[in-house]
Amino acid sequence: MALYESYDMKEDTLLGGNAVVPLTKNVTIAAGTEMKRGTLVTVTDGVASATKKGEKASYILANETSKDDTVATVYSRGLFNREAVIVADGDTVEAHEEELRVVSILFTSIKG
Repeated sequence: MALYESYDMKEDTLLGGNAVVPLTKNVTIAAGTEMKRGTLVTVTDGVASATKKGEKASYILANETSKDDTVATVYSRGLFNREAVIVADGDTVEAHEEELRVVSILFTSIKG
């Protein structure tokens, strides 16, 4: 038993507050898919993947996925910091804001 333990803690600003209670659910992902927490996700034919520019986003990834994962946890509702959400190259959070508002995924900015 160690007398002293240290942890590598990183600031996580994905959640933008509790004005909208976050809800999660599990979705199927293709094996070999690696994504980082906060990635916009699109579900097509029952399989989730990172949202490509021009696609309709469905969720926000709640936890990182590795090559071995076949199920991922996503946020289906909540208030998120737009600066922490990960989008495809050339895409923006603003491009998906209206389509996600319909399912109670809202965005704010955390400055400071």
